[in-house]
Amino acid sequence: MASSFFQLYSVNTRKSAFKGRSAKEIWREKKWAQGYNGAKAGYIDKDVVCYQCGNNIKFIAEDGAETVFNFKGNGVGPFSVHPSSKCFAIAERCLDPKIYIYVYPTFRETAKLQVGGAKLEYSSIVFSHSEYLASISGIPEFELTLWRYTSEEKLANVKLDATPITSITFNPGNWRQLCITSEKSITVWNTEQSNDKYIIMPQKVKLPAEDPHLNDDDRDHDIPTRSSTRMTKYTVDMPKAAIAGIVGEKAERLDEIRDITPRAAPLSTAWAPSGDVYIGCKGGHVLRVDGEIYKAKVLYSPPPRAETPNSRATSAASRYNSTADLPNTTDDVRAMILEGGADCVALHRKGLFVGGQDGVLRLIDVRREEFSVLEQVTVGAPITSMSFSPSYRRIALGSVNGSLHLYEAGVPESIRQLKDIHHGNFVGVGCLAGNEYCVSAREDGQIQVWTIDKGHLVASSSVGIQTTCLACSPMVHVAAVGTVSGHVYYVDLTFPQKPRVVHACRLYQGPVTHLVYDNEGKYLLSGSEDGHVFVIDGRASKEFKPIGFAVVPGEVQSISTQSTANCTKIAVSSNNSGNKRNGADTLLYFEVSDDILKDLRKHVHSLKYDFKDDSVKKMVLKFALHSYGASLAEGKVIYTMGQLSKKVNQVPLPEEPPKKSPENQNLVDIDEDALVDYRSLMQNKAEPLFPEAEYVGHMLPGGKVQLSPHGKWLATCGTDGAVQLRAVGTMDRYIVVKPHDYHNGGVKLMAFSEDAQNIFTTGYDGVLTCYSWNFTSTGVGKAKSAMEAARARKTRLMQLQKDEDEVVRNLQEWTQPEPSRPVSGEQQLTRHEKERIAMEKARDSDEIYTTPTPEPPSDATWLQVQELEAVKEEDAQYSSMKKDLRVQIRDMRRTIQTMMKQNEVLPDIEKLGRHEFDLDIEEQNRLQAEADSEVARVREEIEFDNLAKMYLREMIKRECWDNMKVKGRAIQAFFSALEVSNFPMRERSAIYVKLLEKVTTRRKIEKAELLARRAEVETISRPPTTADDEGENDEGDEGGKEKPSTTGSLGAMYGGGSDLYHSQFDLHTREQKTNQIVLLEDAIFRIKNTFNKEFDEIYQKKLSEINKIKEKNKRIKKILDDLDFQEEVMEPTLSIYEKPESLLTVEENEIKVERYLTAEQRKEKEKRDKEEAERRLKEMGDNARERGLDMMMGGVLEIKKEDELKKDIPKPPFMLTKEEKDWTEDEQKAAKEYERKVKELQEEREKYRKQLETELRKLQAQIQENMQAFDEVLTQIFMKKIKVMMVIYQEELKILRLRYSLLVEEEFETREKELNRLLEHKKELKALSAHAMMESRKNLDAFKEQYDILNAEDKVMDRSFKREFNDVTAVQQDQLYRLFRKRPRIPRLKGFDTPAPPTASDSSLPNPFADRPSTARQHAQAKNQLDAAIHDLDKDSNCPEGTEPHVWQRLCQYRREKIENDLLIKQKALVVAEMENFLKKRTDEDEQLKNEIEGIYDQLNKLQDDRQRFILNLELQLMLKQGQVEVENTQFIPDYKDSALIHRSVVEELNTTIKQLGESKINSMIESKDFRKGIIQLEWEQKRMIMQMEDLQNKMKDIQFMKVTREIQLYLSNEDYEGKKAEEIGKLEQTILTQLRHHDKNVRAKKKMLKELDKTIKGRTDENKSMDTDLTELNVQVNERRLINEVNADRRSDSGGSEKRYQEIVQRRKLVDLAKAQAQEVAVLRAEVERLRMRTFPALVQVEH
Repeated sequence: MASSFFQLYSVNTRKSAFKGRSAKEIWREKKWAQGYNGAKAGYIDKDVVCYQCGNNIKFIAEDGAETVFNFKGNGVGPFSVHPSSKCFAIAERCLDPKIYIYVYPTFRETAKLQVGGAKLEYSSIVFSHSEYLASISGIPEFELTLWRYTSEEKLANVKLDATPITSITFNPGNWRQLCITSEKSITVWNTEQSNDKYIIMPQKVKLPAEDPHLNDDDRDHDIPTRSSTRMTKYTVDMPKAAIAGIVGEKAERLDEIRDITPRAAPLSTAWAPSGDVYIGCKGGHVLRVDGEIYKAKVLYSPPPRAETPNSRATSAASRYNSTADLPNTTDDVRAMILEGGADCVALHRKGLFVGGQDGVLRLIDVRREEFSVLEQVTVGAPITSMSFSPSYRRIALGSVNGSLHLYEAGVPESIRQLKDIHHGNFVGVGCLAGNEYCVSAREDGQIQVWTIDKGHLVASSSVGIQTTCLACSPMVHVAAVGTVSGHVYYVDLTFPQKPRVVHACRLYQGPVTHLVYDNEGKYLLSGSEDGHVFVIDGRASKEFKPIGFAVVPGEVQSISTQSTANCTKIAVSSNNSGNKRNGADTLLYFEVSDDILKDLRKHVHSLKYDFKDDSVKKMVLKFALHSYGASLAEGKVIYTMGQLSKKVNQVPLPEEPPKKSPENQNLVDIDEDALVDYRSLMQNKAEPLFPEAEYVGHMLPGGKVQLSPHGKWLATCGTDGAVQLRAVGTMDRYIVVKPHDYHNGGVKLMAFSEDAQNIFTTGYDGVLTCYSWNFTSTGVGKAKSAMEAARARKTRLMQLQKDEDEVVRNLQEWTQPEPSRPVSGEQQLTRHEKERIAMEKARDSDEIYTTPTPEPPSDATWLQVQELEAVKEEDAQYSSMKKDLRVQIRDMRRTIQTMMKQNEVLPDIEKLGRHEFDLDIEEQNRLQAEADSEVARVREEIEFDNLAKMYLREMIKRECWDNMKVKGRAIQAFFSALEVSNFPMRERSAIYVKLLEKVTTRRKIEKAELLARRAEVETISRPPTTADDEGENDEGDEGGKEKPSTTGSLGAMYGGGSDLYHSQFDLHTREQKTNQIVLLEDAIFRIKNTFNKEFDEIYQKKLSEINKIKEKNKRIKKILDDLDFQEEVMEPTLSIYEKPESLLTVEENEIKVERYLTAEQRKEKEKRDKEEAERRLKEMGDNARERGLDMMMGGVLEIKKEDELKKDIPKPPFMLTKEEKDWTEDEQKAAKEYERKVKELQEEREKYRKQLETELRKLQAQIQENMQAFDEVLTQIFMKKIKVMMVIYQEELKILRLRYSLLVEEEFETREKELNRLLEHKKELKALSAHAMMESRKNLDAFKEQYDILNAEDKVMDRSFKREFNDVTAVQQDQLYRLFRKRPRIPRLKGFDTPAPPTASDSSLPNPFADRPSTARQHAQAKNQLDAAIHDLDKDSNCPEGTEPHVWQRLCQYRREKIENDLLIKQKALVVAEMENFLKKRTDEDEQLKNEIEGIYDQLNKLQDDRQRFILNLELQLMLKQGQVEVENTQFIPDYKDSALIHRSVVEELNTTIKQLGESKINSMIESKDFRKGIIQLEWEQKRMIMQMEDLQNKMKDIQFMKVTREIQLYLSNEDYEGKKAEEIGKLEQTILTQLRHHDKNVRAKKKMLKELDKTIKGRTDENKSMDTDLTELNVQVNERRLINEVNADRRSDSGGSEKRYQEIVQRRKLVDLAKAQAQEVAVLRAEVERLRMRTFPALVQVEH
């Protein structure tokens, strides 16, 4: 059957799978596809929305009807919908891709764009509102291409930047404008046309800063420019690129590269009718780009984002937002657009619609400057797509969550959901029992039920946790779902509309990776990464209880089953290599029969229910080739896909497990506890399984293999996006379909329906597809085996399915157990801690401790529960034996404790060590090993740390000490904090020494050559004499040496002088400056070296002083000991700064901790100590030399005076034994002699003491004097170092100035290179522009010639009318000519730059472009109107009487040709205007390039001048005395730009002259002062008198013109003036009170009147409404009558009367204006008369006011 079925629809195996027969011949048009990822969705009809769904285009009507278009091209790239023409475009995704345009709803291919668009891929395509399409290619060309898709013509293309494009849109009102945005740029492209030539010109728009307070213009002015440090008026201004040394394109983009300001990132665009562009940005900004000046302005900027602490950061796992997840904010906050809230924008007549990630759609008023939200609607999902319907009344909103919403603009409550399929990655798909529904699971835990026939989403439910796999039972309406937590959830689908979780079981610690039901639904098999394969009872009546498990080495890759009458065969492939990409390398095969279930305990090892190998016929086999997927077929045949060959392999399995042998071992026993050592078991080089046949497979590695439910068809899917299907009997023939794109990962999962008539596929693109068979008449009959097998299985399982479904329906819905509440205190102790505490208590009380029976935790796996059950059973079985063992252990413990107590009282020699009582030697050794390993680890860490520190120490020592020729050290004063350091100096490199020698030699040669030339010149100029030569030589030597004032430093005074220096006035060339730098660096070295020599002398002096002090201190200490004084002795030492080498060594006294010694070091130390002790014992023995010295000379070789004075005179013995009265005379004499000697000894001691004190003070004074003298010397060297540092800084300043000048010269060179590059570039552009201008002029001339010919033909056609109709009478000819000349009203055709005419369109239309239709639409409307008008003229009713029909037909044809010719002439005239405009732009561009080239030449000339001026205008460093600087020092650094350097003699001469002139001027001034003193006094008297006279005259005038008012008269006439004023004030207060009462009365009256007016207004309003209705009707009538009146206007004869009335009105208006002018003149004259009359009044007349 299978071979016959594939007879018509197969492909030879020698051909590639992708070269087989197309899916269109084999499969129906894709049955359905579901999936939406939030991509661009647009209206293709007034009520139909379409979007891309994987490799398909999905069309959804607003009533819910769905259509799928399966694209037959090679991959699916970008997709676009035409805004008004009901067509859509799809780009391929392959080499040399093409763009296909189809018409909806017939899906007819109307165009194919395939020449020169892209080489590898298209990144974006977009339609204009007319017949044009724009495409952007990706790698490698990145080009923008403009097409006229109606003619499949490529118009123009241009290069773009290689940055990802975020949006591309045409101007709906002008197809010639195109806006392209990326996250870093905005570019408006304008298309210019000259007949059939097109070019695209860019206009870049600078992105504004994210912070609206940052103004780019102000910020640029605030940045300090690089000003010159030259103290002259002349400065060098260089561009930043020249300063940076950049040449080329980077120089032009330097400002952009250096710009670090955070700027807005555009994401979407919307055009306005005015040509402005509204842009939504990533950060929530809304921009508007002015269409005239192309400048972006921030309409709205979101508030600054608050910093979120890390602990509250959003988890990366929360990728899917729902309505509940969106923030519930107030209206004020929701009115704000936050980050991500302006991802989509669209323009409506009411305003700008903005939507984004916050799920709120806002309408912004863009007519006003201030930001305001007119309306806002909560969509409930992030908005990623926004599209208006053609009428602009509805908006289609797409979301990344997989939902589509419709919203009617202006009606907030109209938001409704069109579709919601919850986008996400599919992890499982399967067909539900009954063949009516299929079930899918998404990664986020969403379970969805779909109808198989239409693909409608029936129900959706979430299990609340991330899922990994899914399997549907063929027997019961249940779906098993695997999760990342290791649980298997069972979902009740007996009512598909209400799925619910009824049971859950945790099988693994890690995620469940595989779930597979057998064909009968009897068993469910699960797999995970830990290698355990569980066999679970698939019946609900058995509570889905696990039966047992088997262990496979490695990670499970696939599980396949094959069921027979009473046995289920299972094959599991796994990867044991550790690299998942290698595929499976191991196969586990076992069988589960019904006999095993009858007595399960007999066939398992323990209560863990691990199957015995013999019971399940377990085999672990090795694949010869790594493979993907595995499917077990009849006859023990495994089908896999090769990892390297990518072919389908047919691998036979052995019937029986092979016998174990060292040579041939196919079977390897695996112990579950020895899985980690599996590789060592597989090292026996077992013979692997080789495929017996190979068949053509997929193009890319990876994939899955699956058999149909009836086992006759084999399906394979791969990462190439293809699904291959073949019959098992004819594997060499197959069919292919490509449901998914390989760019997105290809096909992920596939599943057959129950009858194998449908196949479901899912990919990594989040799309679920369904394909069904398209059999021929022959194939239908031969494909019934699958349906019959499904029908037989359904009949066999019908009753069982009914019963099991009833059990499932009766199950309660499973709920997730709540986590236990936290407890405190002892309840927080773990079970192990409680056991330990209880064990210690039992041990202390000497009781027998029994371990409690463990309880499984709440999240325990099924295997852990079974292990605990096995432990419980074992405890019950061996409880008595365990009790006896515990008693024996207790007795042994008691015995050992008694022995330990006895051991404590034994002598030390008999005591045993505590470790000898340890019975558990292994535990002791283990603890000791752990401690040793920890010590070794810590030691290793410390050694590595020490090694790193030692390396750092060596690096620092090498850089700062070893490489220094002169080590840095300091000298400190004895009595002050003064410290002087030397100059640390490195050894000069050989390269520098060689360079110095080279420069020195060159300078000597130059000096010698200069002296020779000077001598030659002087010899030629005059004959030399001896006296003159001597005088000149003396002057030359004196004048040849520059003074410090001109050299700019005092280096010569401190060892830095040289005759080889260039004069500062001669440093013009680059070589001179470089040589001068080298010589100055050598001078600095010599200066430092000179000072260091003096420093070393001072240092040696201090060392000698310290040594002298030490010698004197020895004597001082001796004297202090003799005198028994307690005085402190000053002992100066060298500090660490004076002796830095001490830092490199560590003394023993610096170590404050005990030194750690290794075992070898301890042995060595003990040996040395022992030898030292032996030596001391020998020295303490009998020493004859010391004994003889002590006996003969008292132990000393030299007798000192102080030693003798210390000795006391011994008393005579009688003075000790006898009393004084018993002394004899001799004894008395001896006593007197003794007293005399004692007295003399005391005097000698006192004398010696005074002598020692004098010597002590003298030594101390000498030490003080020497130390003070050294401090004075150190102070002098300190002052000298300050001057030396000043000199060094002077030399370094000269070096820096020279290097700066060299840097400026490099900048000149860089700038010159850049200008030359720009010049060449502009010349190339100028050549291209000139060529384009010539071509444009040539084309224009040719087109004008055609236009003139067409005009001439039109005139000839008009003149030849009579000749054409010479067969009629003259009267008829005149009538026909008048009819020929009659023209319908032809609408004016528009050019590309002609503005749209103002129309009286309804402003209520939502389309903002309604009053500005596109040019193509206007032309189409004009053509239709013209055709209708011509058709009306050609009617027979317009035919004159007596005209023959054939003559009338000929006239109509001739007139139609004439009208068409006129229309063609007008079109040509527009084209001529466009071409002239195009030529004008090219001419302007050519002129602009010419001006730019001239400007570059000017810049080059100016640069040469600047360079020459810079080289000649030297900058000198001078040293002048303070009185010689006459510049005002107003700043910290004086500004010498306006100063001049002159010789001092000039200033002194001028000062002398100024003094003389000043004295003479003072004398003359004194004379003139005395003379003018009298003149000034007289002038003052005159002025005083004149001023007095003016004051008297003013007083007289004031008295004459003083006005006597009524107030003055009243004051003069009344005596009681104050009383009169008080009376008037009282009257005024009464008047005010009266007025207030009157005002209140008037207010009450006005309020009453206001209420009456409100009633009147309300009535008038009602009347106005009715009158508006009447007015509308009257307007209609008036318009009708006006039209009738206009039609009959030529029949009226009252034109003369109208003219007469018009003249009368004009005459009357003139008279009225004349009367008004005369009245104004009269009023002016009256006012002048009154003013003149008032001037004649006398001064004292009262004037009434």
